[in-house]
Formats: sequence, C-alpha cells, structure tokens
Amino acid sequence: MRKRHTSTGFPSVVKRKNGKRVVIWRWYEKGQDGKSRERWKTLGLASRFKSDAAAQQEAERLGLGRPIEEGPRTLKELVDHWQDTECPGTDEDPNERRAFSTRDNYRGYLRKWVKPRWGDQALDEVKAVAVESWLSTLKKDDGAALADGSKKKIRDLMHLLYEHAIRYEWTDRNPITSVRQSGVRQATPIRLTVDQLSQLIYGELKQRERLMVLLDFGTGLRRGELSGVRWEDICFEDKVLTPKRSIVKQRIGKVKTEASKKSIPLDDVLIEELLAWRRETPYAQDSDYVFASAKMRGKQPYWMSRIMQHHIKPVAAKSGIEIKGWHTLRHSYTTLLRQNNNNPKVVQGLLRHASYSITMNVYDEAMSEEKRNAHRGVIQQLNRSVTRSAPKTAIPQVVDKVGVPDGI
Repeated sequence: MRKRHTSTGFPSVVKRKNGKRVVIWRWYEKGQDGKSRERWKTLGLASRFKSDAAAQQEAERLGLGRPIEEGPRTLKELVDHWQDTECPGTDEDPNERRAFSTRDNYRGYLRKWVKPRWGDQALDEVKAVAVESWLSTLKKDDGAALADGSKKKIRDLMHLLYEHAIRYEWTDRNPITSVRQSGVRQATPIRLTVDQLSQLIYGELKQRERLMVLLDFGTGLRRGELSGVRWEDICFEDKVLTPKRSIVKQRIGKVKTEASKKSIPLDDVLIEELLAWRRETPYAQDSDYVFASAKMRGKQPYWMSRIMQHHIKPVAAKSGIEIKGWHTLRHSYTTLLRQNNNNPKVVQGLLRHASYSITMNVYDEAMSEEKRNAHRGVIQQLNRSVTRSAPKTAIPQVVDKVGVPDGI
C-alpha cells in the first residue's frame, strides 16, 4: 500500500482580510532537499471549533498530521489485500473462519474470472450494469454457459471485495449491490432411490467402495469430510462419528462450519461394515485414516474424486444408475429423510447445516416431486367430482384455437 507521511502539527487561529476568524492546521514537512518547510491547511471557521481537541479531530479526519494509507487504486490491488488479510492460503491462523475448501474456491474464482476482466480497473470505474452484462457472457472451458449458481458466487464475491474496501474507508460505495444475478439451479440434482442405492451398494461395489458409499450416504458427510475420517473419530461404543477435519486436494483443513463438527449417529449396519473393513485394511490404528492410501503408505487418504471417477461411476453406469459425484449421495440422504416425514430440525442436525433456512431450502427442493403428486391428486379429485355431477346428456363444448367456445 502507498502511504503519505506528515508531521503531527498544531492548530492556529488567524484573521482573514474580510474580518472572519478561521482555524488552520500548521505542520512542518521535509522536502526532497532535506530542508523543513512550513505547511498549512484551513480547517474552517473558528466558531466551529470549541477546543484544540476538536481541531485535532477535524485535522485527522482530513488526513493531516498522521500517516495516511491511501489504499488500492485497482481491483487487483484490492483483491491482493483481501486475500492477504481475509483469505489466506494456509490454515496457520487459528482464528481463520473459513474452511480451506471455501478459500480455495474463492481464490479460483478470483484467479480465473475476476482478475483477468476487472483487475486493471480503478475501483470507482467498476459499474453495476457492466458487471451484470459480463456475468451473462461467462462460459466454461467447453463453451457451455456457466451455471447461474457459479455466476451468483462470483457476484457475491465481488460484493464482498467492495465491502472490504468500504471497511478500510478506501471507497464509500459498493457498485455490486445493484448487480442482479440469479442463483437458481439450471437442473434438479440427481437423487438415487432406495432400490438404486441398494443395488449399487450391496450388488455392484467391492468392499472398499461399498463402505465409502454406505458411510457417505448414511451420514451425509461431505467429500472432504469423508476423506478426512480417522479411526479415532469413530466411537464404536457410543456408535457415533465426529468429523474433525476436511481434506481437499490433500490439504488438511477445518470442516466447513461449527455445526459441521457435531457428532453423527451410526447404525449397527454401518458399525459392522466399519469393523469388517478395519480387519481388512493394514492401516487400522486409531491415528490412521479409515480410507488410507496404500500407494502413500497410509500417510494420506485416497483421492475421493478419483475413486468416484474410476471405481464407482463406471460400475453404476453399467447398472443404469446415474451418479454425478459424492454430493449425489448427500442429496439422496436428504430426500429420504424428507420422505420418511422426519422433523426438519432433526434433518438440520443430521445434515449439520449451520442455518435452518439452508435445511428448509434443501427440503423444499427435495419435495418438488411430492408437490407435483399432491397437485395432481387435487386436480384429479376435482375432475372426478365434475364427472360425477355432470348430466349424462351434457356435451363438452369445443374450444377453438384462441380458447373461446363455439357459438359465443
């Protein structure tokens, strides 16, 4: 950051030629030749200031008599400052609030989208309409339109950057507040039925993958949390699992939120499968990962994305089962919890959502088919009532193309 330095200075009252008395702030400043020169700036009419302290406060407000951090000129400089102070690349700071996976996603959005387009722009040159238009043109590497959810995250991240600038008093406006961007899903997430899950878990997969899918589905763990589970995280006596870490790109980090640290109940079926795997794996000590990689001699867990891509998806595809990734299992778990008429607060606890509203949004999404069936039932009931009450001789009116019955 660029800084401008001045000396402390002091206030003085002087009388102008027009008779008005004003307060000026005086200070001495060294020039490039090393000589000290007197400088001054008018603070306002003397009647405004009842004391020297009031004049001192006004001088500080104007940036006089103390070092001034002028702040970033461009969005790239703002991004760099925000990343250094609010989005570190490591977990060394114990007070860091965001999980590594979240910070890694933020940095990816900034590197790929924000900095290439807006990095050289001055902060006050970024306009809402231009950002909104730019978001509508974003495409993925394969040429397909970027999902609205991803565009919304980019928009929200830029909003966060400007809030950071406002906090440091580098700007007094946030142009992204006026940027409109929907985050509605373009497609409904895939959810597996009980029959599909049963066929996949017990009929197709080998022991290692079977336990991975069963544990991920049966607990609602996120991919990084599943990767980070160690034997010491499982209390077999109490039949609970307590997530303590999330591993993303083989980086050990925190779980997503405080709520994510809550213990998860384990059914006897899961306990039996876990104990069977512990007898099979060479990495069965408490400090070992449950899914420790033999290639890495147990020092790291498997890359879950590769397990899904090379060992689970192909097997599922042969059986006609579509699965996008590990999150498909979490969505499926949510749907079945809803279909079993569980209390939403219980579902929030099982999914370890930080906010009840998140649970309800997922719930509402999971209910879409049930809503359709309920709607269909009401309309069909009305239809049956009309059929029963209609005279036998009644002839349905023919409606023309513009929706008006013939003869009207």
